[in-house]
Amino acid sequence: MTPAMSAFKSHKDPFKPVNIEPTPGTIEIDDCIFKTYTWGVPDNVVRKGRIVYVHGYRDAHGGYHRHFEFFAQNGYDCFFYYQRGEGETKLVSGKKGVSDDYWALKGVDDMIQFNVKLLKGNEKLHLMGHSMGGGIVLHYAINGKFKDKISSFSTISPLVTLHDKTYPGFGIELIVRSVCLLPWGKTIRVKTPLMVEFLSGDKLIQQHIESSIDPANMDGAFVETRDFILRGRNLLKKETYKAIDKKTPLLIVHGDNDNINDYKGSVKFMDALVAEGLSDKEQDQQEGNKIIKIYEGGRHCLHIDKEDISWQMTEDLLEFINKYN
Repeated sequence: MTPAMSAFKSHKDPFKPVNIEPTPGTIEIDDCIFKTYTWGVPDNVVRKGRIVYVHGYRDAHGGYHRHFEFFAQNGYDCFFYYQRGEGETKLVSGKKGVSDDYWALKGVDDMIQFNVKLLKGNEKLHLMGHSMGGGIVLHYAINGKFKDKISSFSTISPLVTLHDKTYPGFGIELIVRSVCLLPWGKTIRVKTPLMVEFLSGDKLIQQHIESSIDPANMDGAFVETRDFILRGRNLLKKETYKAIDKKTPLLIVHGDNDNINDYKGSVKFMDALVAEGLSDKEQDQQEGNKIIKIYEGGRHCLHIDKEDISWQMTEDLLEFINKYN
């Protein structure tokens, strides 16, 4: 365990800053005002680069304080932005807005362009994502417009395949897809339940999430649901994944007790890359540049899961990013 990790283990509340308050900001692009938060590298730490983070469905920056500050203390600015239609991001008109496949990927384009300009000297840019954002990052690693500006891609519990306990069923999926064909259908937002026991195996964290939930924010757009399901499904199609560059460093971390996104989808995706000869050492994923790590008992939000799982995953991410920085 690194000295920095030992210090962080004494901080039990992942929803409160340890020593670094994130800097809030806004970026106006097209018709959207993106809300951002940046955990900056302290002045006494050698700077290595920046991490652009693509969050999950209905995610919140407040759950990442401990996680992102650890990376900042190890030399990486962490840049979190609320995607179009999510969290604190609003349209110029003041409306919530919605995102689809086009806007989700364009958002990554825009944030990469913004962050590249902030790099100094030999600093590198890394792309990381969780859940829905992890699925977006996987697609970006394959065919993103500015993928060549990214030194490594890493994903936490990426949405490749929804778990049976979360997938609404093909009948509901067809209804959603049909409604989205109507001019007004894409903007429909519906309330969706949140199963806190699916997010973390830590009882105190479950209680915190449950007590802090604002029911008014527990909704999602039909088009977002349609596209994140199809986006994940497309990752398992050979015509999609075969386009990834063999030299692209990619890490997937996933818990085997994730009842939101099935870890088997992540395994299937990575196995397909290796079988296709798209890892630089096809016979041993742990030694190649396409790596998957599965955590026994790990649930959906590994960054706020049980302490031993959460910290091991965080160290694995840091080791991977350092290797390709």
